[in-house]
Amino acid sequence: MTTTSAVESFEIERKYEVSGEAELPSADRFAAAGLRLGAPTAHELHATYFDTVDGGLARHRLALRSRVGGEDQGWHLKEKSDEGVRELHWPLSEAMPEGLRREIGRLLTVEEIDAIRPIATLRTHRITIPVYDRGGTQLIELADDRVVATNELSGRTQRWREWEAELVPGSDAGVLDDIEPLLARAGATRVRGTSKIQRTMQPEDAAS
Repeated sequence: MTTTSAVESFEIERKYEVSGEAELPSADRFAAAGLRLGAPTAHELHATYFDTVDGGLARHRLALRSRVGGEDQGWHLKEKSDEGVRELHWPLSEAMPEGLRREIGRLLTVEEIDAIRPIATLRTHRITIPVYDRGGTQLIELADDRVVATNELSGRTQRWREWEAELVPGSDAGVLDDIEPLLARAGATRVRGTSKIQRTMQPEDAAS
């Protein structure tokens, strides 16, 4: 596969829906589970998602976005599988990188690629908190996201809050099981199989 100028990673994470008033578990609760919280960092993220009007990329379980803000701003191509999400990352640029076009070209025709257009805009206020073990090794990054998402095809705007627990590469995935009861007791409900862009593009009757 062509990944010219791209950085590749593989994400294993869990998403949780929470109310606007929910509070993350305290440092003491994490300490009781053998974990330590680091200092929080705030980010303002502005992402534009792209696809063909008939969802050519989504049919292949792909999500394409250009995002400003955060530590990994740039172009991202995400490919979802049952094990996690493979992500290719290119630096931020005004036009779609040629390496990204070639990567998409293994699945879409030139005509379909030329028909790709903005389909959604997501603005996210994100607070990230690293989670360490007792020895100081980071195992997870927690994210507290407040999202304003607009479906550019229908004009519908949604607002929601969610938590994400993303495994640091090389960490034992069992730590996600360890913290899930803590998040659940704080009012979080796990969301399976639905990403931010999928939620944004759902028809209104399906989301209700």
